[in-house]
This record gives sequence, structure tokens and C-alpha cells, in this order.
Amino acid sequence: MEASSRASMLDNMVASLDISPTDYETARSRYRAVGEWLGNGDYGLGTSVDVYLQGSFRLGTVVRPYADGQDADYDIDQVCEIAGGGGEPRGLKHEVGDRLKEHSDYNRMLDDEGRRCWTLEYAPEDGRPGFHLDVLPSRPADAISTQIRITHKEDGVYSWRSSNPKGYYRWFSERNTVSPAVLDEQMRSIFSANRELYASVDDVPKQLARTSLQRAIQAMKRHRDVCFNGREGAPISIIVTTICAHKYSGRDVLGTIRDFTEYVAGRFGAAQVGQTLPVDGVLDYHDEAWLIKNPADDRENFADKWIEDPELAKNFFAWVYQLRRDLDAFEDSGDPPDLGLAVRGIQTRETPYGERLLESMSIGPVGSSQRFLDLIHQGIEGRIPWSAVREVAVRNVDLEDDAKGKDTAWVNYYQVKIHSGAGLTADDRQGVQSILRRHASEPDFIFCCNVLLGTATADMLRACVKERGEDALRWPITRLASNQIARHSSTMVPARKFAYESR
Repeated sequence: MEASSRASMLDNMVASLDISPTDYETARSRYRAVGEWLGNGDYGLGTSVDVYLQGSFRLGTVVRPYADGQDADYDIDQVCEIAGGGGEPRGLKHEVGDRLKEHSDYNRMLDDEGRRCWTLEYAPEDGRPGFHLDVLPSRPADAISTQIRITHKEDGVYSWRSSNPKGYYRWFSERNTVSPAVLDEQMRSIFSANRELYASVDDVPKQLARTSLQRAIQAMKRHRDVCFNGREGAPISIIVTTICAHKYSGRDVLGTIRDFTEYVAGRFGAAQVGQTLPVDGVLDYHDEAWLIKNPADDRENFADKWIEDPELAKNFFAWVYQLRRDLDAFEDSGDPPDLGLAVRGIQTRETPYGERLLESMSIGPVGSSQRFLDLIHQGIEGRIPWSAVREVAVRNVDLEDDAKGKDTAWVNYYQVKIHSGAGLTADDRQGVQSILRRHASEPDFIFCCNVLLGTATADMLRACVKERGEDALRWPITRLASNQIARHSSTMVPARKFAYESR
């Protein structure tokens, strides 16, 4: 299958996860009704009300969420900006909440007060998905800019936080350019497939058209959701969207995702070996802290919570490396499940990547080729049985003639044992120590052998990456090193086992 065919297939996969025109019209009627209700309210802390969309619905990056092994409800984000008054954040927050409670239906649908928002829960109807509509109370920060102050509640204490959704939308729109001809073609296609909804092409909302940037962001958000499967600590969408939009160059959806993963991995790898990263205003690293500036408000760091909770940063980079592996697998096989989007109903006759790897290693030694390392990753992710991986590892040890190649084969065999849960015997550990003595001056062997022995350090990892390049962070053995290194250093290893059992 050609690269262009894969890009087309991915585009179709993501389109199937996009909100349908029918569901979009349902969502639009609901958020317009809520906006009208809020706009007609009387507020003691303000005289004028502006209710508008923010987030994925406004940016055109909405995609069907995924949690607990199944598709979830859509999220809609609205800002309720009240101007012309004063007051504290608690008062403003509850004025908006009280206005929603005045509506009998909204009062019934209203969830408990959130940290920043009031949430209305729309249940699924007639087999159609449900919606969560978040209303964010805010007031203008000044009389000139589009900056706003939003309400925030933490441990019972209310405060103001800065935001600029209108400014962010303007910036994103400047990055997300599309030719009139492409837009017209998409609009006509949507109209042709939805004549029961729209009387003419002119009635089709432009918000339903998608560029490759929007499709790439949708694909990555879905991949993230499937990987984390509803667990806490997943990378936030605004970080994915911001970095991807910064690096967008007009390539197709596959190329756009590839640009994102290679950029992030390159910056991460350089930071982990102590290189001083040139400031680029996208993903910066200074004083052991990551900085992802809001392009509409450079005072805001989208990665500020990474400082408080380094696990969030580790999750982000681990997910990027997993996305990179899955993208490699999909580009090699053309098999949709290899990309990990949990898309149903798309059929292919292509052989899954793991099976293709096994077929290519049916005879002869495979050394430490990237394909063999990919095979180990496939075992870690539960896509192929460990017995098959172990068989290849054993054959590699038996057939390798070169002395250094034999030691490498043993290292890979030992890591397969640990990854598969078998662990190392006393004789195995002696074997690792013998290999370490034979290669005591080689950073890659020093790091790998110490990982196997449970004694790896951040300095060993840095030396290995300096010697072998950023690709060393892609080795499956680094997935064993994470906890060892985390005990003694702030250095991160992009390692986490994701929820592949749900695919």
C-alpha cells in the first residue's frame, strides 16, 4: 500500500470518529439555547453578557472521546463572559450557576460545581451520543484586549485565572489555512451526503470542513484517549493542539503527525542528555522545567502542572513515543488496528505489523535490528504472544557468530525474559555481569546491562544517548529503566504501558 493510500485511509478513519452533521446540529441547537438562556439573565455583578464557544468545537478538532474501552460522550465548552460589573470570583461563579438552575431542565441536568465550570449532562438519545456542555464563567480582563479572567476553585478557595480563548482561536485560524477550492469541495461533499439536513451548499456550516491539521489533531487526541482509556494523567488537548499547530506545514495528516512526533522526540532527547535547547517558543526547557507558552497569552504556560506533578510530563513524552511506534507500524502494514485508534467498521486485508515482523524473522539471526526491537515492543503491548518473541530471541542467540553480536543477542534475550514476567535466574545475572565486564567502556552495554541488573542511573542513560543518539530512547529496554532512574534523578524515560488490551 502506497503512502498516499495510507494517508487517505487515516483520513477516512478519523472522519468516522468526527462528529456527524446530524450530531453537530443537535449540539449547535443545545449550546445556542443555553447561550440564549444565559444571555437573557439578570446578573448583579454585570450588565452585558457574551456567550461563545471555545475548545475543540470552535477549533474544529472535536473527536469522539474514548474511555473504559468504549466511545464516550462529546464535550462542548462555552464561555459566559459578563462585563460591566465588579465582584469576586465566587459571586460570579454562582450567579452563572444560579441562572442555569432557574431553568427546570438545566437544573435537572446540572452536575456538581466543577473547579472552573458548570456542566450540563445531555444523555444519549435514540442511539445518538450524549454531550457534556461546560459553561465557564468569566469577565473581561480589560476594556481593550480579548483577555478574560476565569473563575477557579481549589480546595474551597475561589480565585481568578487568566485566559484568552478568542485570541487562541484567532492564532489557530492563522495557522490552519485552507484554499477556497478545497473548502468548496468539502462543503459540497458534506451537502451531498446530508441533503435531509441542508437545503443548499450555503447552509452547510464551515465548521464541519477539516484541514489535515485538524484531522491530525483529532487522530492524536483519539490515540491518546485509547492509550489512557479514561485513566488520569493523560496529556491535555491544548498542549497537543498548540505544538501541532506550531509545526504544521501543510502536509497531509500522516506527515503532520510525523512532524509532531519527530519534533517532540528530538527536543525531549536533547534535553535528556543535557543539551541547551535553543528557545523556539514552542516546547522549551529551562532549569529542568518545560515551557509551552499560550500563543495568545505568553504569561500562561500550558505545562505549568508538569512542574507540580512530573508524572504528567512523563506521561506526555511516553505517549508521544508510543504514537511514534504506532505510526511506524501503520505505515509499514497499512492495517488500521496498528495505529491504535479503536475504529470499528473499517476492514482491510493487510497483515498486522506484529505478524509481518514474525514472518520476516522466521529464519536466520536478526541481530539487534530495529525490527526485532519493534517485535519486543509488540510483545510488551500484548499484540503478539511472548512465546513467539522468545523463540526469535533464542534463535538469535544460537545463530549469531560475531562475539559482540552474540552479547547483544543475550542482552535482548534477557530483556525479553524480564518484559514477559519470567525474570532472571542467578545464572542469567552472572551472564549479564560477564557481558558488562567485556564491554566496560561501551556506554550502550553499560546502560543496558545495568538496566537488566536493576542498577541503571540517569548518567548511564545520558551517556548511552550521547553515544547512540535519541533513538536509544526508543529501545524497549528503556521501558524497564523508568522506575530505576526515577528513584535517583529527575531525568525522565519515555516509558509507560498503555491500554492496548482495549483495542
